[in-house]
Amino acid sequence: MDYKSIQQPEIIPWIKSWTNPKNQFRVLMIHYTADPNKDPNRDGLEWYTAEKKWMPKEKWNKEYEIDFSSKSGQLVFGSEYCDFDPAIHFIDSKQIDWELLFSLDFGQSNPNAWYIAKYDNTGTLYIVDEYYKPAIPSVASKEMFYKFAHHFGTTEDKIKELSIDRRRDLFRNTFQIAVIDPTTRAKNRTKISQWEEVPFSVLEDFYDNWMEFDLWNNDWEAWITRIREYFQLNNGKAHLYIFKDKCPNLCEEITKYKYKEQTETQARSNNKPDKPTKKRDHAIDSLRYLIMTRPSKPTEVIKELTIIQKDIQRLLRPKNIMAEWDVD
Repeated sequence: MDYKSIQQPEIIPWIKSWTNPKNQFRVLMIHYTADPNKDPNRDGLEWYTAEKKWMPKEKWNKEYEIDFSSKSGQLVFGSEYCDFDPAIHFIDSKQIDWELLFSLDFGQSNPNAWYIAKYDNTGTLYIVDEYYKPAIPSVASKEMFYKFAHHFGTTEDKIKELSIDRRRDLFRNTFQIAVIDPTTRAKNRTKISQWEEVPFSVLEDFYDNWMEFDLWNNDWEAWITRIREYFQLNNGKAHLYIFKDKCPNLCEEITKYKYKEQTETQARSNNKPDKPTKKRDHAIDSLRYLIMTRPSKPTEVIKELTIIQKDIQRLLRPKNIMAEWDVD
């Protein structure tokens, strides 16, 4: 877990104080990143990388990351709510050829969480790639196009040769749908146009930088229910899988996403948990815009047509009569 997110008083960086409620003993919680030679954000990147390379994640979390999860609320995707299991729903990347979907939770100081998904004919959603980095729209758009070039069926060098309009067309034609946080339509920025300062939005900024989005549903109760529906297993199969080698930040956020901690009085009076904690949830926010574009209940498996059914479908398909005319 992110040590710095623990809701306890921080005396100095990486050291927090906590009082044991049972015996009132004062406890100092010291994280390994208190040592500059072990903190990957200071001088400890080499040590940190070497240690994590050989140690299984479960052991690392137990030995090196102080887990105070008991001081937090319930997991949003806990077993009491759905069948979510990292061992089942986090899979290695593989080839899937079907509809391409795109989702973005914008962040300038916080990470942009950009996700590419594929939705197949069984109603199964695969989250296949991510871009997770803070940047302004112009920079993030450019980096996204280069990173995801293979999803566009091209290369970075060829994308660089395209005009802004051609890049926008490429984006629009590649994805069945592209959605973004609805708050990005707020005109809370300014730019100079024809020598005048005019208001504009993040949504408009992305459009100017080759990307056209739809605004989508922001109802938190609805999207949590839908994700749980897609995680639910039916004969051992789910309708939502995440490529763990391509989307590590989304995998991490899902496994740690919790409701706000409740007092005993709140827990007794409330029939259901409060809203989730708004912390390190950029990837999940992007997933929720995406999941709300899908049906509320995963569709039934579409059976392969027989040869006779395919012939009937072909014969009933409307023909373009004008194309058969010989017009000079």
